[in-house]
Amino acid sequence: MNRDEILERSRNEYKKRDEMEQNAIEISGYRACAVGGLVCAVIIIAEAFLADKVNWSTWAVYLSMTGTMLLMKYIRLKKKHELIFGSLQLALAAFFLVTYLVSLVR
Repeated sequence: MNRDEILERSRNEYKKRDEMEQNAIEISGYRACAVGGLVCAVIIIAEAFLADKVNWSTWAVYLSMTGTMLLMKYIRLKKKHELIFGSLQLALAAFFLVTYLVSLVR
């Protein structure tokens, strides 16, 4: 493959996306996850104090989103800590989901 073919493939791959736009999307995703975590914390604290119960389904949703994001980063970047924390978050999400479903059955 010569230089011109490589450049042409690169142009076609990033035809509708520029680096600034990709960076903005990445940063907004991180910020959205942070805000989602804060909202989950507020919901859990409010339920614990006001309703005397804890609904773990909110954490199941949040951890499944962030865990998936970390695993996708691992697939692209091959950083082991992304794999470890992503797997841990997905395992916790599964645990919280099962806990929530068991509480519905009782």
